[in-house]
Amino acid sequence: MTRSAADDFKLLVEAIADPLVACDGQERIVHLTPPAERLLGWTNEELRGRPFTLLVPQRLHHVDGCPLFHYLLDRQPLRGGCPMLLPLQRRGGEELLLEVTAGRAGQDEHQRLVLSLRRVPESPSFTPEPFAQDVSLQLWHDGHASATRPFSAADRLYQAIIENAPLGILHFDKTPVITLCNDYFVRIIGSSKRLLIGLNLLTLRDEQIMSCVRATLTGQHTYYEGNYASVTAQKVTPVRVHFAPCYDEHGQLNGGIGIIEDVTVQRRMEEERATQSALVDTLLRTAPIGMAFLDSHLRYVRVNDMLARMNGKPADEHIGCRPREILGPGGTKLEQVLQDVLETGKPLEHLEMNSRDFYEDGPVHHWASSLYPVRGKDGRLLGIGAIVEDITERKAAEQERARLYREAQEAIRVRDDFLTVASHELKTPLTPLSLRLASLERRLEQGEPADPSSLRHARQHLLRLTALINDLLDASRIESGGLALHPQPTRLDALTEHVIRVTEGTHGAEHRIAFHPSSTPLQVLGDPYRLEQVIANLLENALKYSPDGGTIDVALEPRDELALLSVRDPGIGIPADQQQHLFERYFRARNVSTHSYGGLGLGLYICRDIVERHGGRIWVESEVGRGSTFYVALPTLQQKQGSLEQASEHSVH
Repeated sequence: MTRSAADDFKLLVEAIADPLVACDGQERIVHLTPPAERLLGWTNEELRGRPFTLLVPQRLHHVDGCPLFHYLLDRQPLRGGCPMLLPLQRRGGEELLLEVTAGRAGQDEHQRLVLSLRRVPESPSFTPEPFAQDVSLQLWHDGHASATRPFSAADRLYQAIIENAPLGILHFDKTPVITLCNDYFVRIIGSSKRLLIGLNLLTLRDEQIMSCVRATLTGQHTYYEGNYASVTAQKVTPVRVHFAPCYDEHGQLNGGIGIIEDVTVQRRMEEERATQSALVDTLLRTAPIGMAFLDSHLRYVRVNDMLARMNGKPADEHIGCRPREILGPGGTKLEQVLQDVLETGKPLEHLEMNSRDFYEDGPVHHWASSLYPVRGKDGRLLGIGAIVEDITERKAAEQERARLYREAQEAIRVRDDFLTVASHELKTPLTPLSLRLASLERRLEQGEPADPSSLRHARQHLLRLTALINDLLDASRIESGGLALHPQPTRLDALTEHVIRVTEGTHGAEHRIAFHPSSTPLQVLGDPYRLEQVIANLLENALKYSPDGGTIDVALEPRDELALLSVRDPGIGIPADQQQHLFERYFRARNVSTHSYGGLGLGLYICRDIVERHGGRIWVESEVGRGSTFYVALPTLQQKQGSLEQASEHSVH
């Protein structure tokens, strides 16, 4: 055979998956396929050129006086191509009982003798036939003694269990070569049993599996879990394997067994669970509300970061703890609520609690909690799911809305009161003014002389009407920031004395105004017209709210670098809770009747603005039934702005 033909023969042999041994006409080995190398434990280079009898036990070198190889070739046609049983020696002397099919190719010096080998299954499906009289029985007995004994019921039961087991099972000897495997294992791996039987496990590409096999052959139980890539099939299977050592009847280790579980479904379920768990973790971690799960013993199992921040402790410190251990004694109340949900099995929604239920210090926080019983698929109560929302801002917004609503209602009430009062106050001077003018008109038409008293009263009503209109205009200017001042050096004592004289001339004798001037002149930098307006308003109020008459005491004195003016009356007084609102626009104390006491409620509001624009302060001291004292503190001409804060310890407006 030419070199090219030999190469072609080698390629042809290599393409065959079964273990093959090729010899020349002199029964010298010329080639072993890789499967044959794994099965016999020899390499092709080690056996090339060596006699075939190196692989044959000494007792079988000749059968019926004929070399074994030629005997097999002669018997092959008689067997119709069926394999024969033959023990061959592995490297090291161990015998393997194999199914052998012999063949011949070529002639003379180019002749090639080929043996196809296959590991004998544990339960062969054929009956051995004699080579010549007792030879086959001898081969069978010497090669695999157990094969000649009859199968017992226990053997058949063992085989049935192995083949029908819901797990893959394989057995390997000490070499270690697979000697047995069930169909479930074949399905897992994806190769045929013909290829798996005889596979040397130390030829696998997975070092972890080979390490497990080596350890098993030393008597250890080992475990493997991973993605097994089959050597004989293009298939990767996630598997979990338990390797256990096997012993013979004498207690000698003779191999091992592997129990293989296909964990593809488990892996997929684990991945799905991991994905779901990751989604749940992401939801818990990023949720804008607090979330937790407590078991049936009211111990935290899961807590997200938001709830941990609400409780003031890290999430991992919650795990395994009860609410009272996290929230302190106040957590006992929460545990009672949780226990009620467990006992009734009914959810509790929108339970509002605040931080004062748990802590005495710190800012007040409000929470809305919803508690839900959590059940398994079998209906068993597993625990409680809690959803907690921080509603502090919402509560604050609700309170602010309520406050604004109350203020709006109050503003509407004040507006309505003002319109009522304004209507009354404007009509009050208009009606007598109209009557006086009508009377004067009739007298003039009849040629009668005009009554001076009628003109005087008409003028007084006109002045009152003008004052009301001026108050409205001043209030409007104050709101728009348009109330102008024209400050100049002004003698406050002289200005006060002037206002007192004018006021005395317009009121009856039932009131007396007593002025207590300063011993030294007091000069301020102010608008004389506006300061006169302030003093006149205070005097008018003192007279108006002292219906029983009496003395109005007006005092002016220096106080440090201030000029302090006080107006004291013996009138009806002002309720304490009304005094802080006295200088607000349109405000009238509740003990003041609209019909008994006139005015729009603008005088003190205008006075406060004028005084504050002069760098001063105005306040009141009063007691119901015992009169009131109004104070005005203004900086003297030499005082610097800012020293007025210490003018009085009373409420300053």
